[in-house]
Amino acid sequence: MKTYKIIALPLSSMEIDKAVLMYRFHYGQKIRIPNVVWYIEGADMNILVDTAADAKLAMEFRGLPAKEIMSFEDSLESVGLKPEDIDIVVQTHLQWDHCANTQKCRNAKILVQEEELRFAYSPHPILAPTYKKSLFTGLNFVLVKGAQEILPGIDLVPTPGHTPGNMSVAVNTEEGKAIITGFCCLKENFGPPVGASEEIIESTPVVAPGIHLNAVDGYESVLLVKGMADIVLACHDPAFEKPQVIG
Repeated sequence: MKTYKIIALPLSSMEIDKAVLMYRFHYGQKIRIPNVVWYIEGADMNILVDTAADAKLAMEFRGLPAKEIMSFEDSLESVGLKPEDIDIVVQTHLQWDHCANTQKCRNAKILVQEEELRFAYSPHPILAPTYKKSLFTGLNFVLVKGAQEILPGIDLVPTPGHTPGNMSVAVNTEEGKAIITGFCCLKENFGPPVGASEEIIESTPVVAPGIHLNAVDGYESVLLVKGMADIVLACHDPAFEKPQVIG
């Protein structure tokens, strides 16, 4: 079985209310979360999952307190690459904090779910503030419909709810199947809510993403990933504020 390593490369971190990521829990609790580029090491081509966003965009576009960790260019240099070396960018979805640097990868094919691209160009008002069309206009998109293997051991898994065309990325590693969630969440989303009553904990095995178009779909996607993954890479978990290798 072909295996890979995943390298988490955080570009910036933002301060948000924890309930933004955990639906109906932890209102008023502030946390700092990273915006992460994921590099899949060991393929015959250079593959990124998402391209994240820097602190300046977080502050100017969304008004979030943010700090820089490293530039997109520096993150790639740390793994011996430049933006023009990237062959494939998997866009888990097209919200601003996941695609801000994709246009720099001028030689890459950009994989995105067809439903996500359609929605991104004309989003429902409830999610419209999370999309910035100038970040993804003119990209070399390759449209995906549903589940797809892009290389042996690397699979695209539809996980709608957070956005209609969100997808996660399952990667075989020596330590098991790692899944990059794509949908905005914490590792805590994959268990009962900490601090809730015993009755709620018993009936709530996972927590839906706080930002979503469809909360039920979002809940089911968290449950799906929990069941599939040996290693859950929750894309905004504070554990990824520092670069690290998974697998």
